[in-house]
Amino acid sequence: MGLMELIDRVEEDSRTLTVVDRQTSDVVQGMLDDLFDEQPVTIVEEGSDGAVPSDTVVVSRTDGTTFSSSLESLQNAILFVNSDTYISGARDLDAVDTPEAILGLADTVFTVEGYPDTRKQKFLLIELSRYIEARAWEHGVGEIHSSFQYLSRLRDERGTQEVYRSLGETGVDVNIYGIADAPVPGDIDATSYTDAPVEELRRAWFVVYVHPTDPTESAALVCHQLPGEDGRLGPWKGFWTFDPDRIADVQAYVTGGFQ
Repeated sequence: MGLMELIDRVEEDSRTLTVVDRQTSDVVQGMLDDLFDEQPVTIVEEGSDGAVPSDTVVVSRTDGTTFSSSLESLQNAILFVNSDTYISGARDLDAVDTPEAILGLADTVFTVEGYPDTRKQKFLLIELSRYIEARAWEHGVGEIHSSFQYLSRLRDERGTQEVYRSLGETGVDVNIYGIADAPVPGDIDATSYTDAPVEELRRAWFVVYVHPTDPTESAALVCHQLPGEDGRLGPWKGFWTFDPDRIADVQAYVTGGFQ
């Protein structure tokens, strides 16, 4: 079993994202439309009956559950940020505030382009990876398993290095995975695993946090980079989840296949 099999097990249910009584500019709505372009998320706009404030984003799932956030919170978390927010460490772990509407898109499979694509779709996955890291840091117990494709990212991205240095200072058991193109910085207290097949390591992106006593506090992001044209790496396909059984399956695959 590989990461793609775990991803393919997720049912392809669509979600509806409703913007209620939008007062912000058409530019913001265009950014939101672009964020979910060609994804299994339907964007609609509707007026307000007074029960829901203006500029509210509501995510509806097929099981009838809904998750809502202000449109401003989506702007601050994703639409108006750039990669420097994560690379430079401009936002501390205690400042991570992922909107509930985004968390409500759990168990939805996204296929997003990375660099050099200029759209912000990949930021959905980056934001969730940081959210899971912040959750692990906040609890300070349990274990986290994170893949970086190349371990040099821990040196090249100051923000990422700071996150994992902070995690290593807690009681969390930190496990990192990637191609050993550089040593892990000495200030990061973690166990590194580099012996999995190179092709698997360079295509794997996961952040899996397992709480030791409360499975409802566990979370996982699981992505695989698809083949691109002319042998190049293509888009990322993956999902995030808070489902304990699904997280247990991911943890079992990671510890069995990468360690």
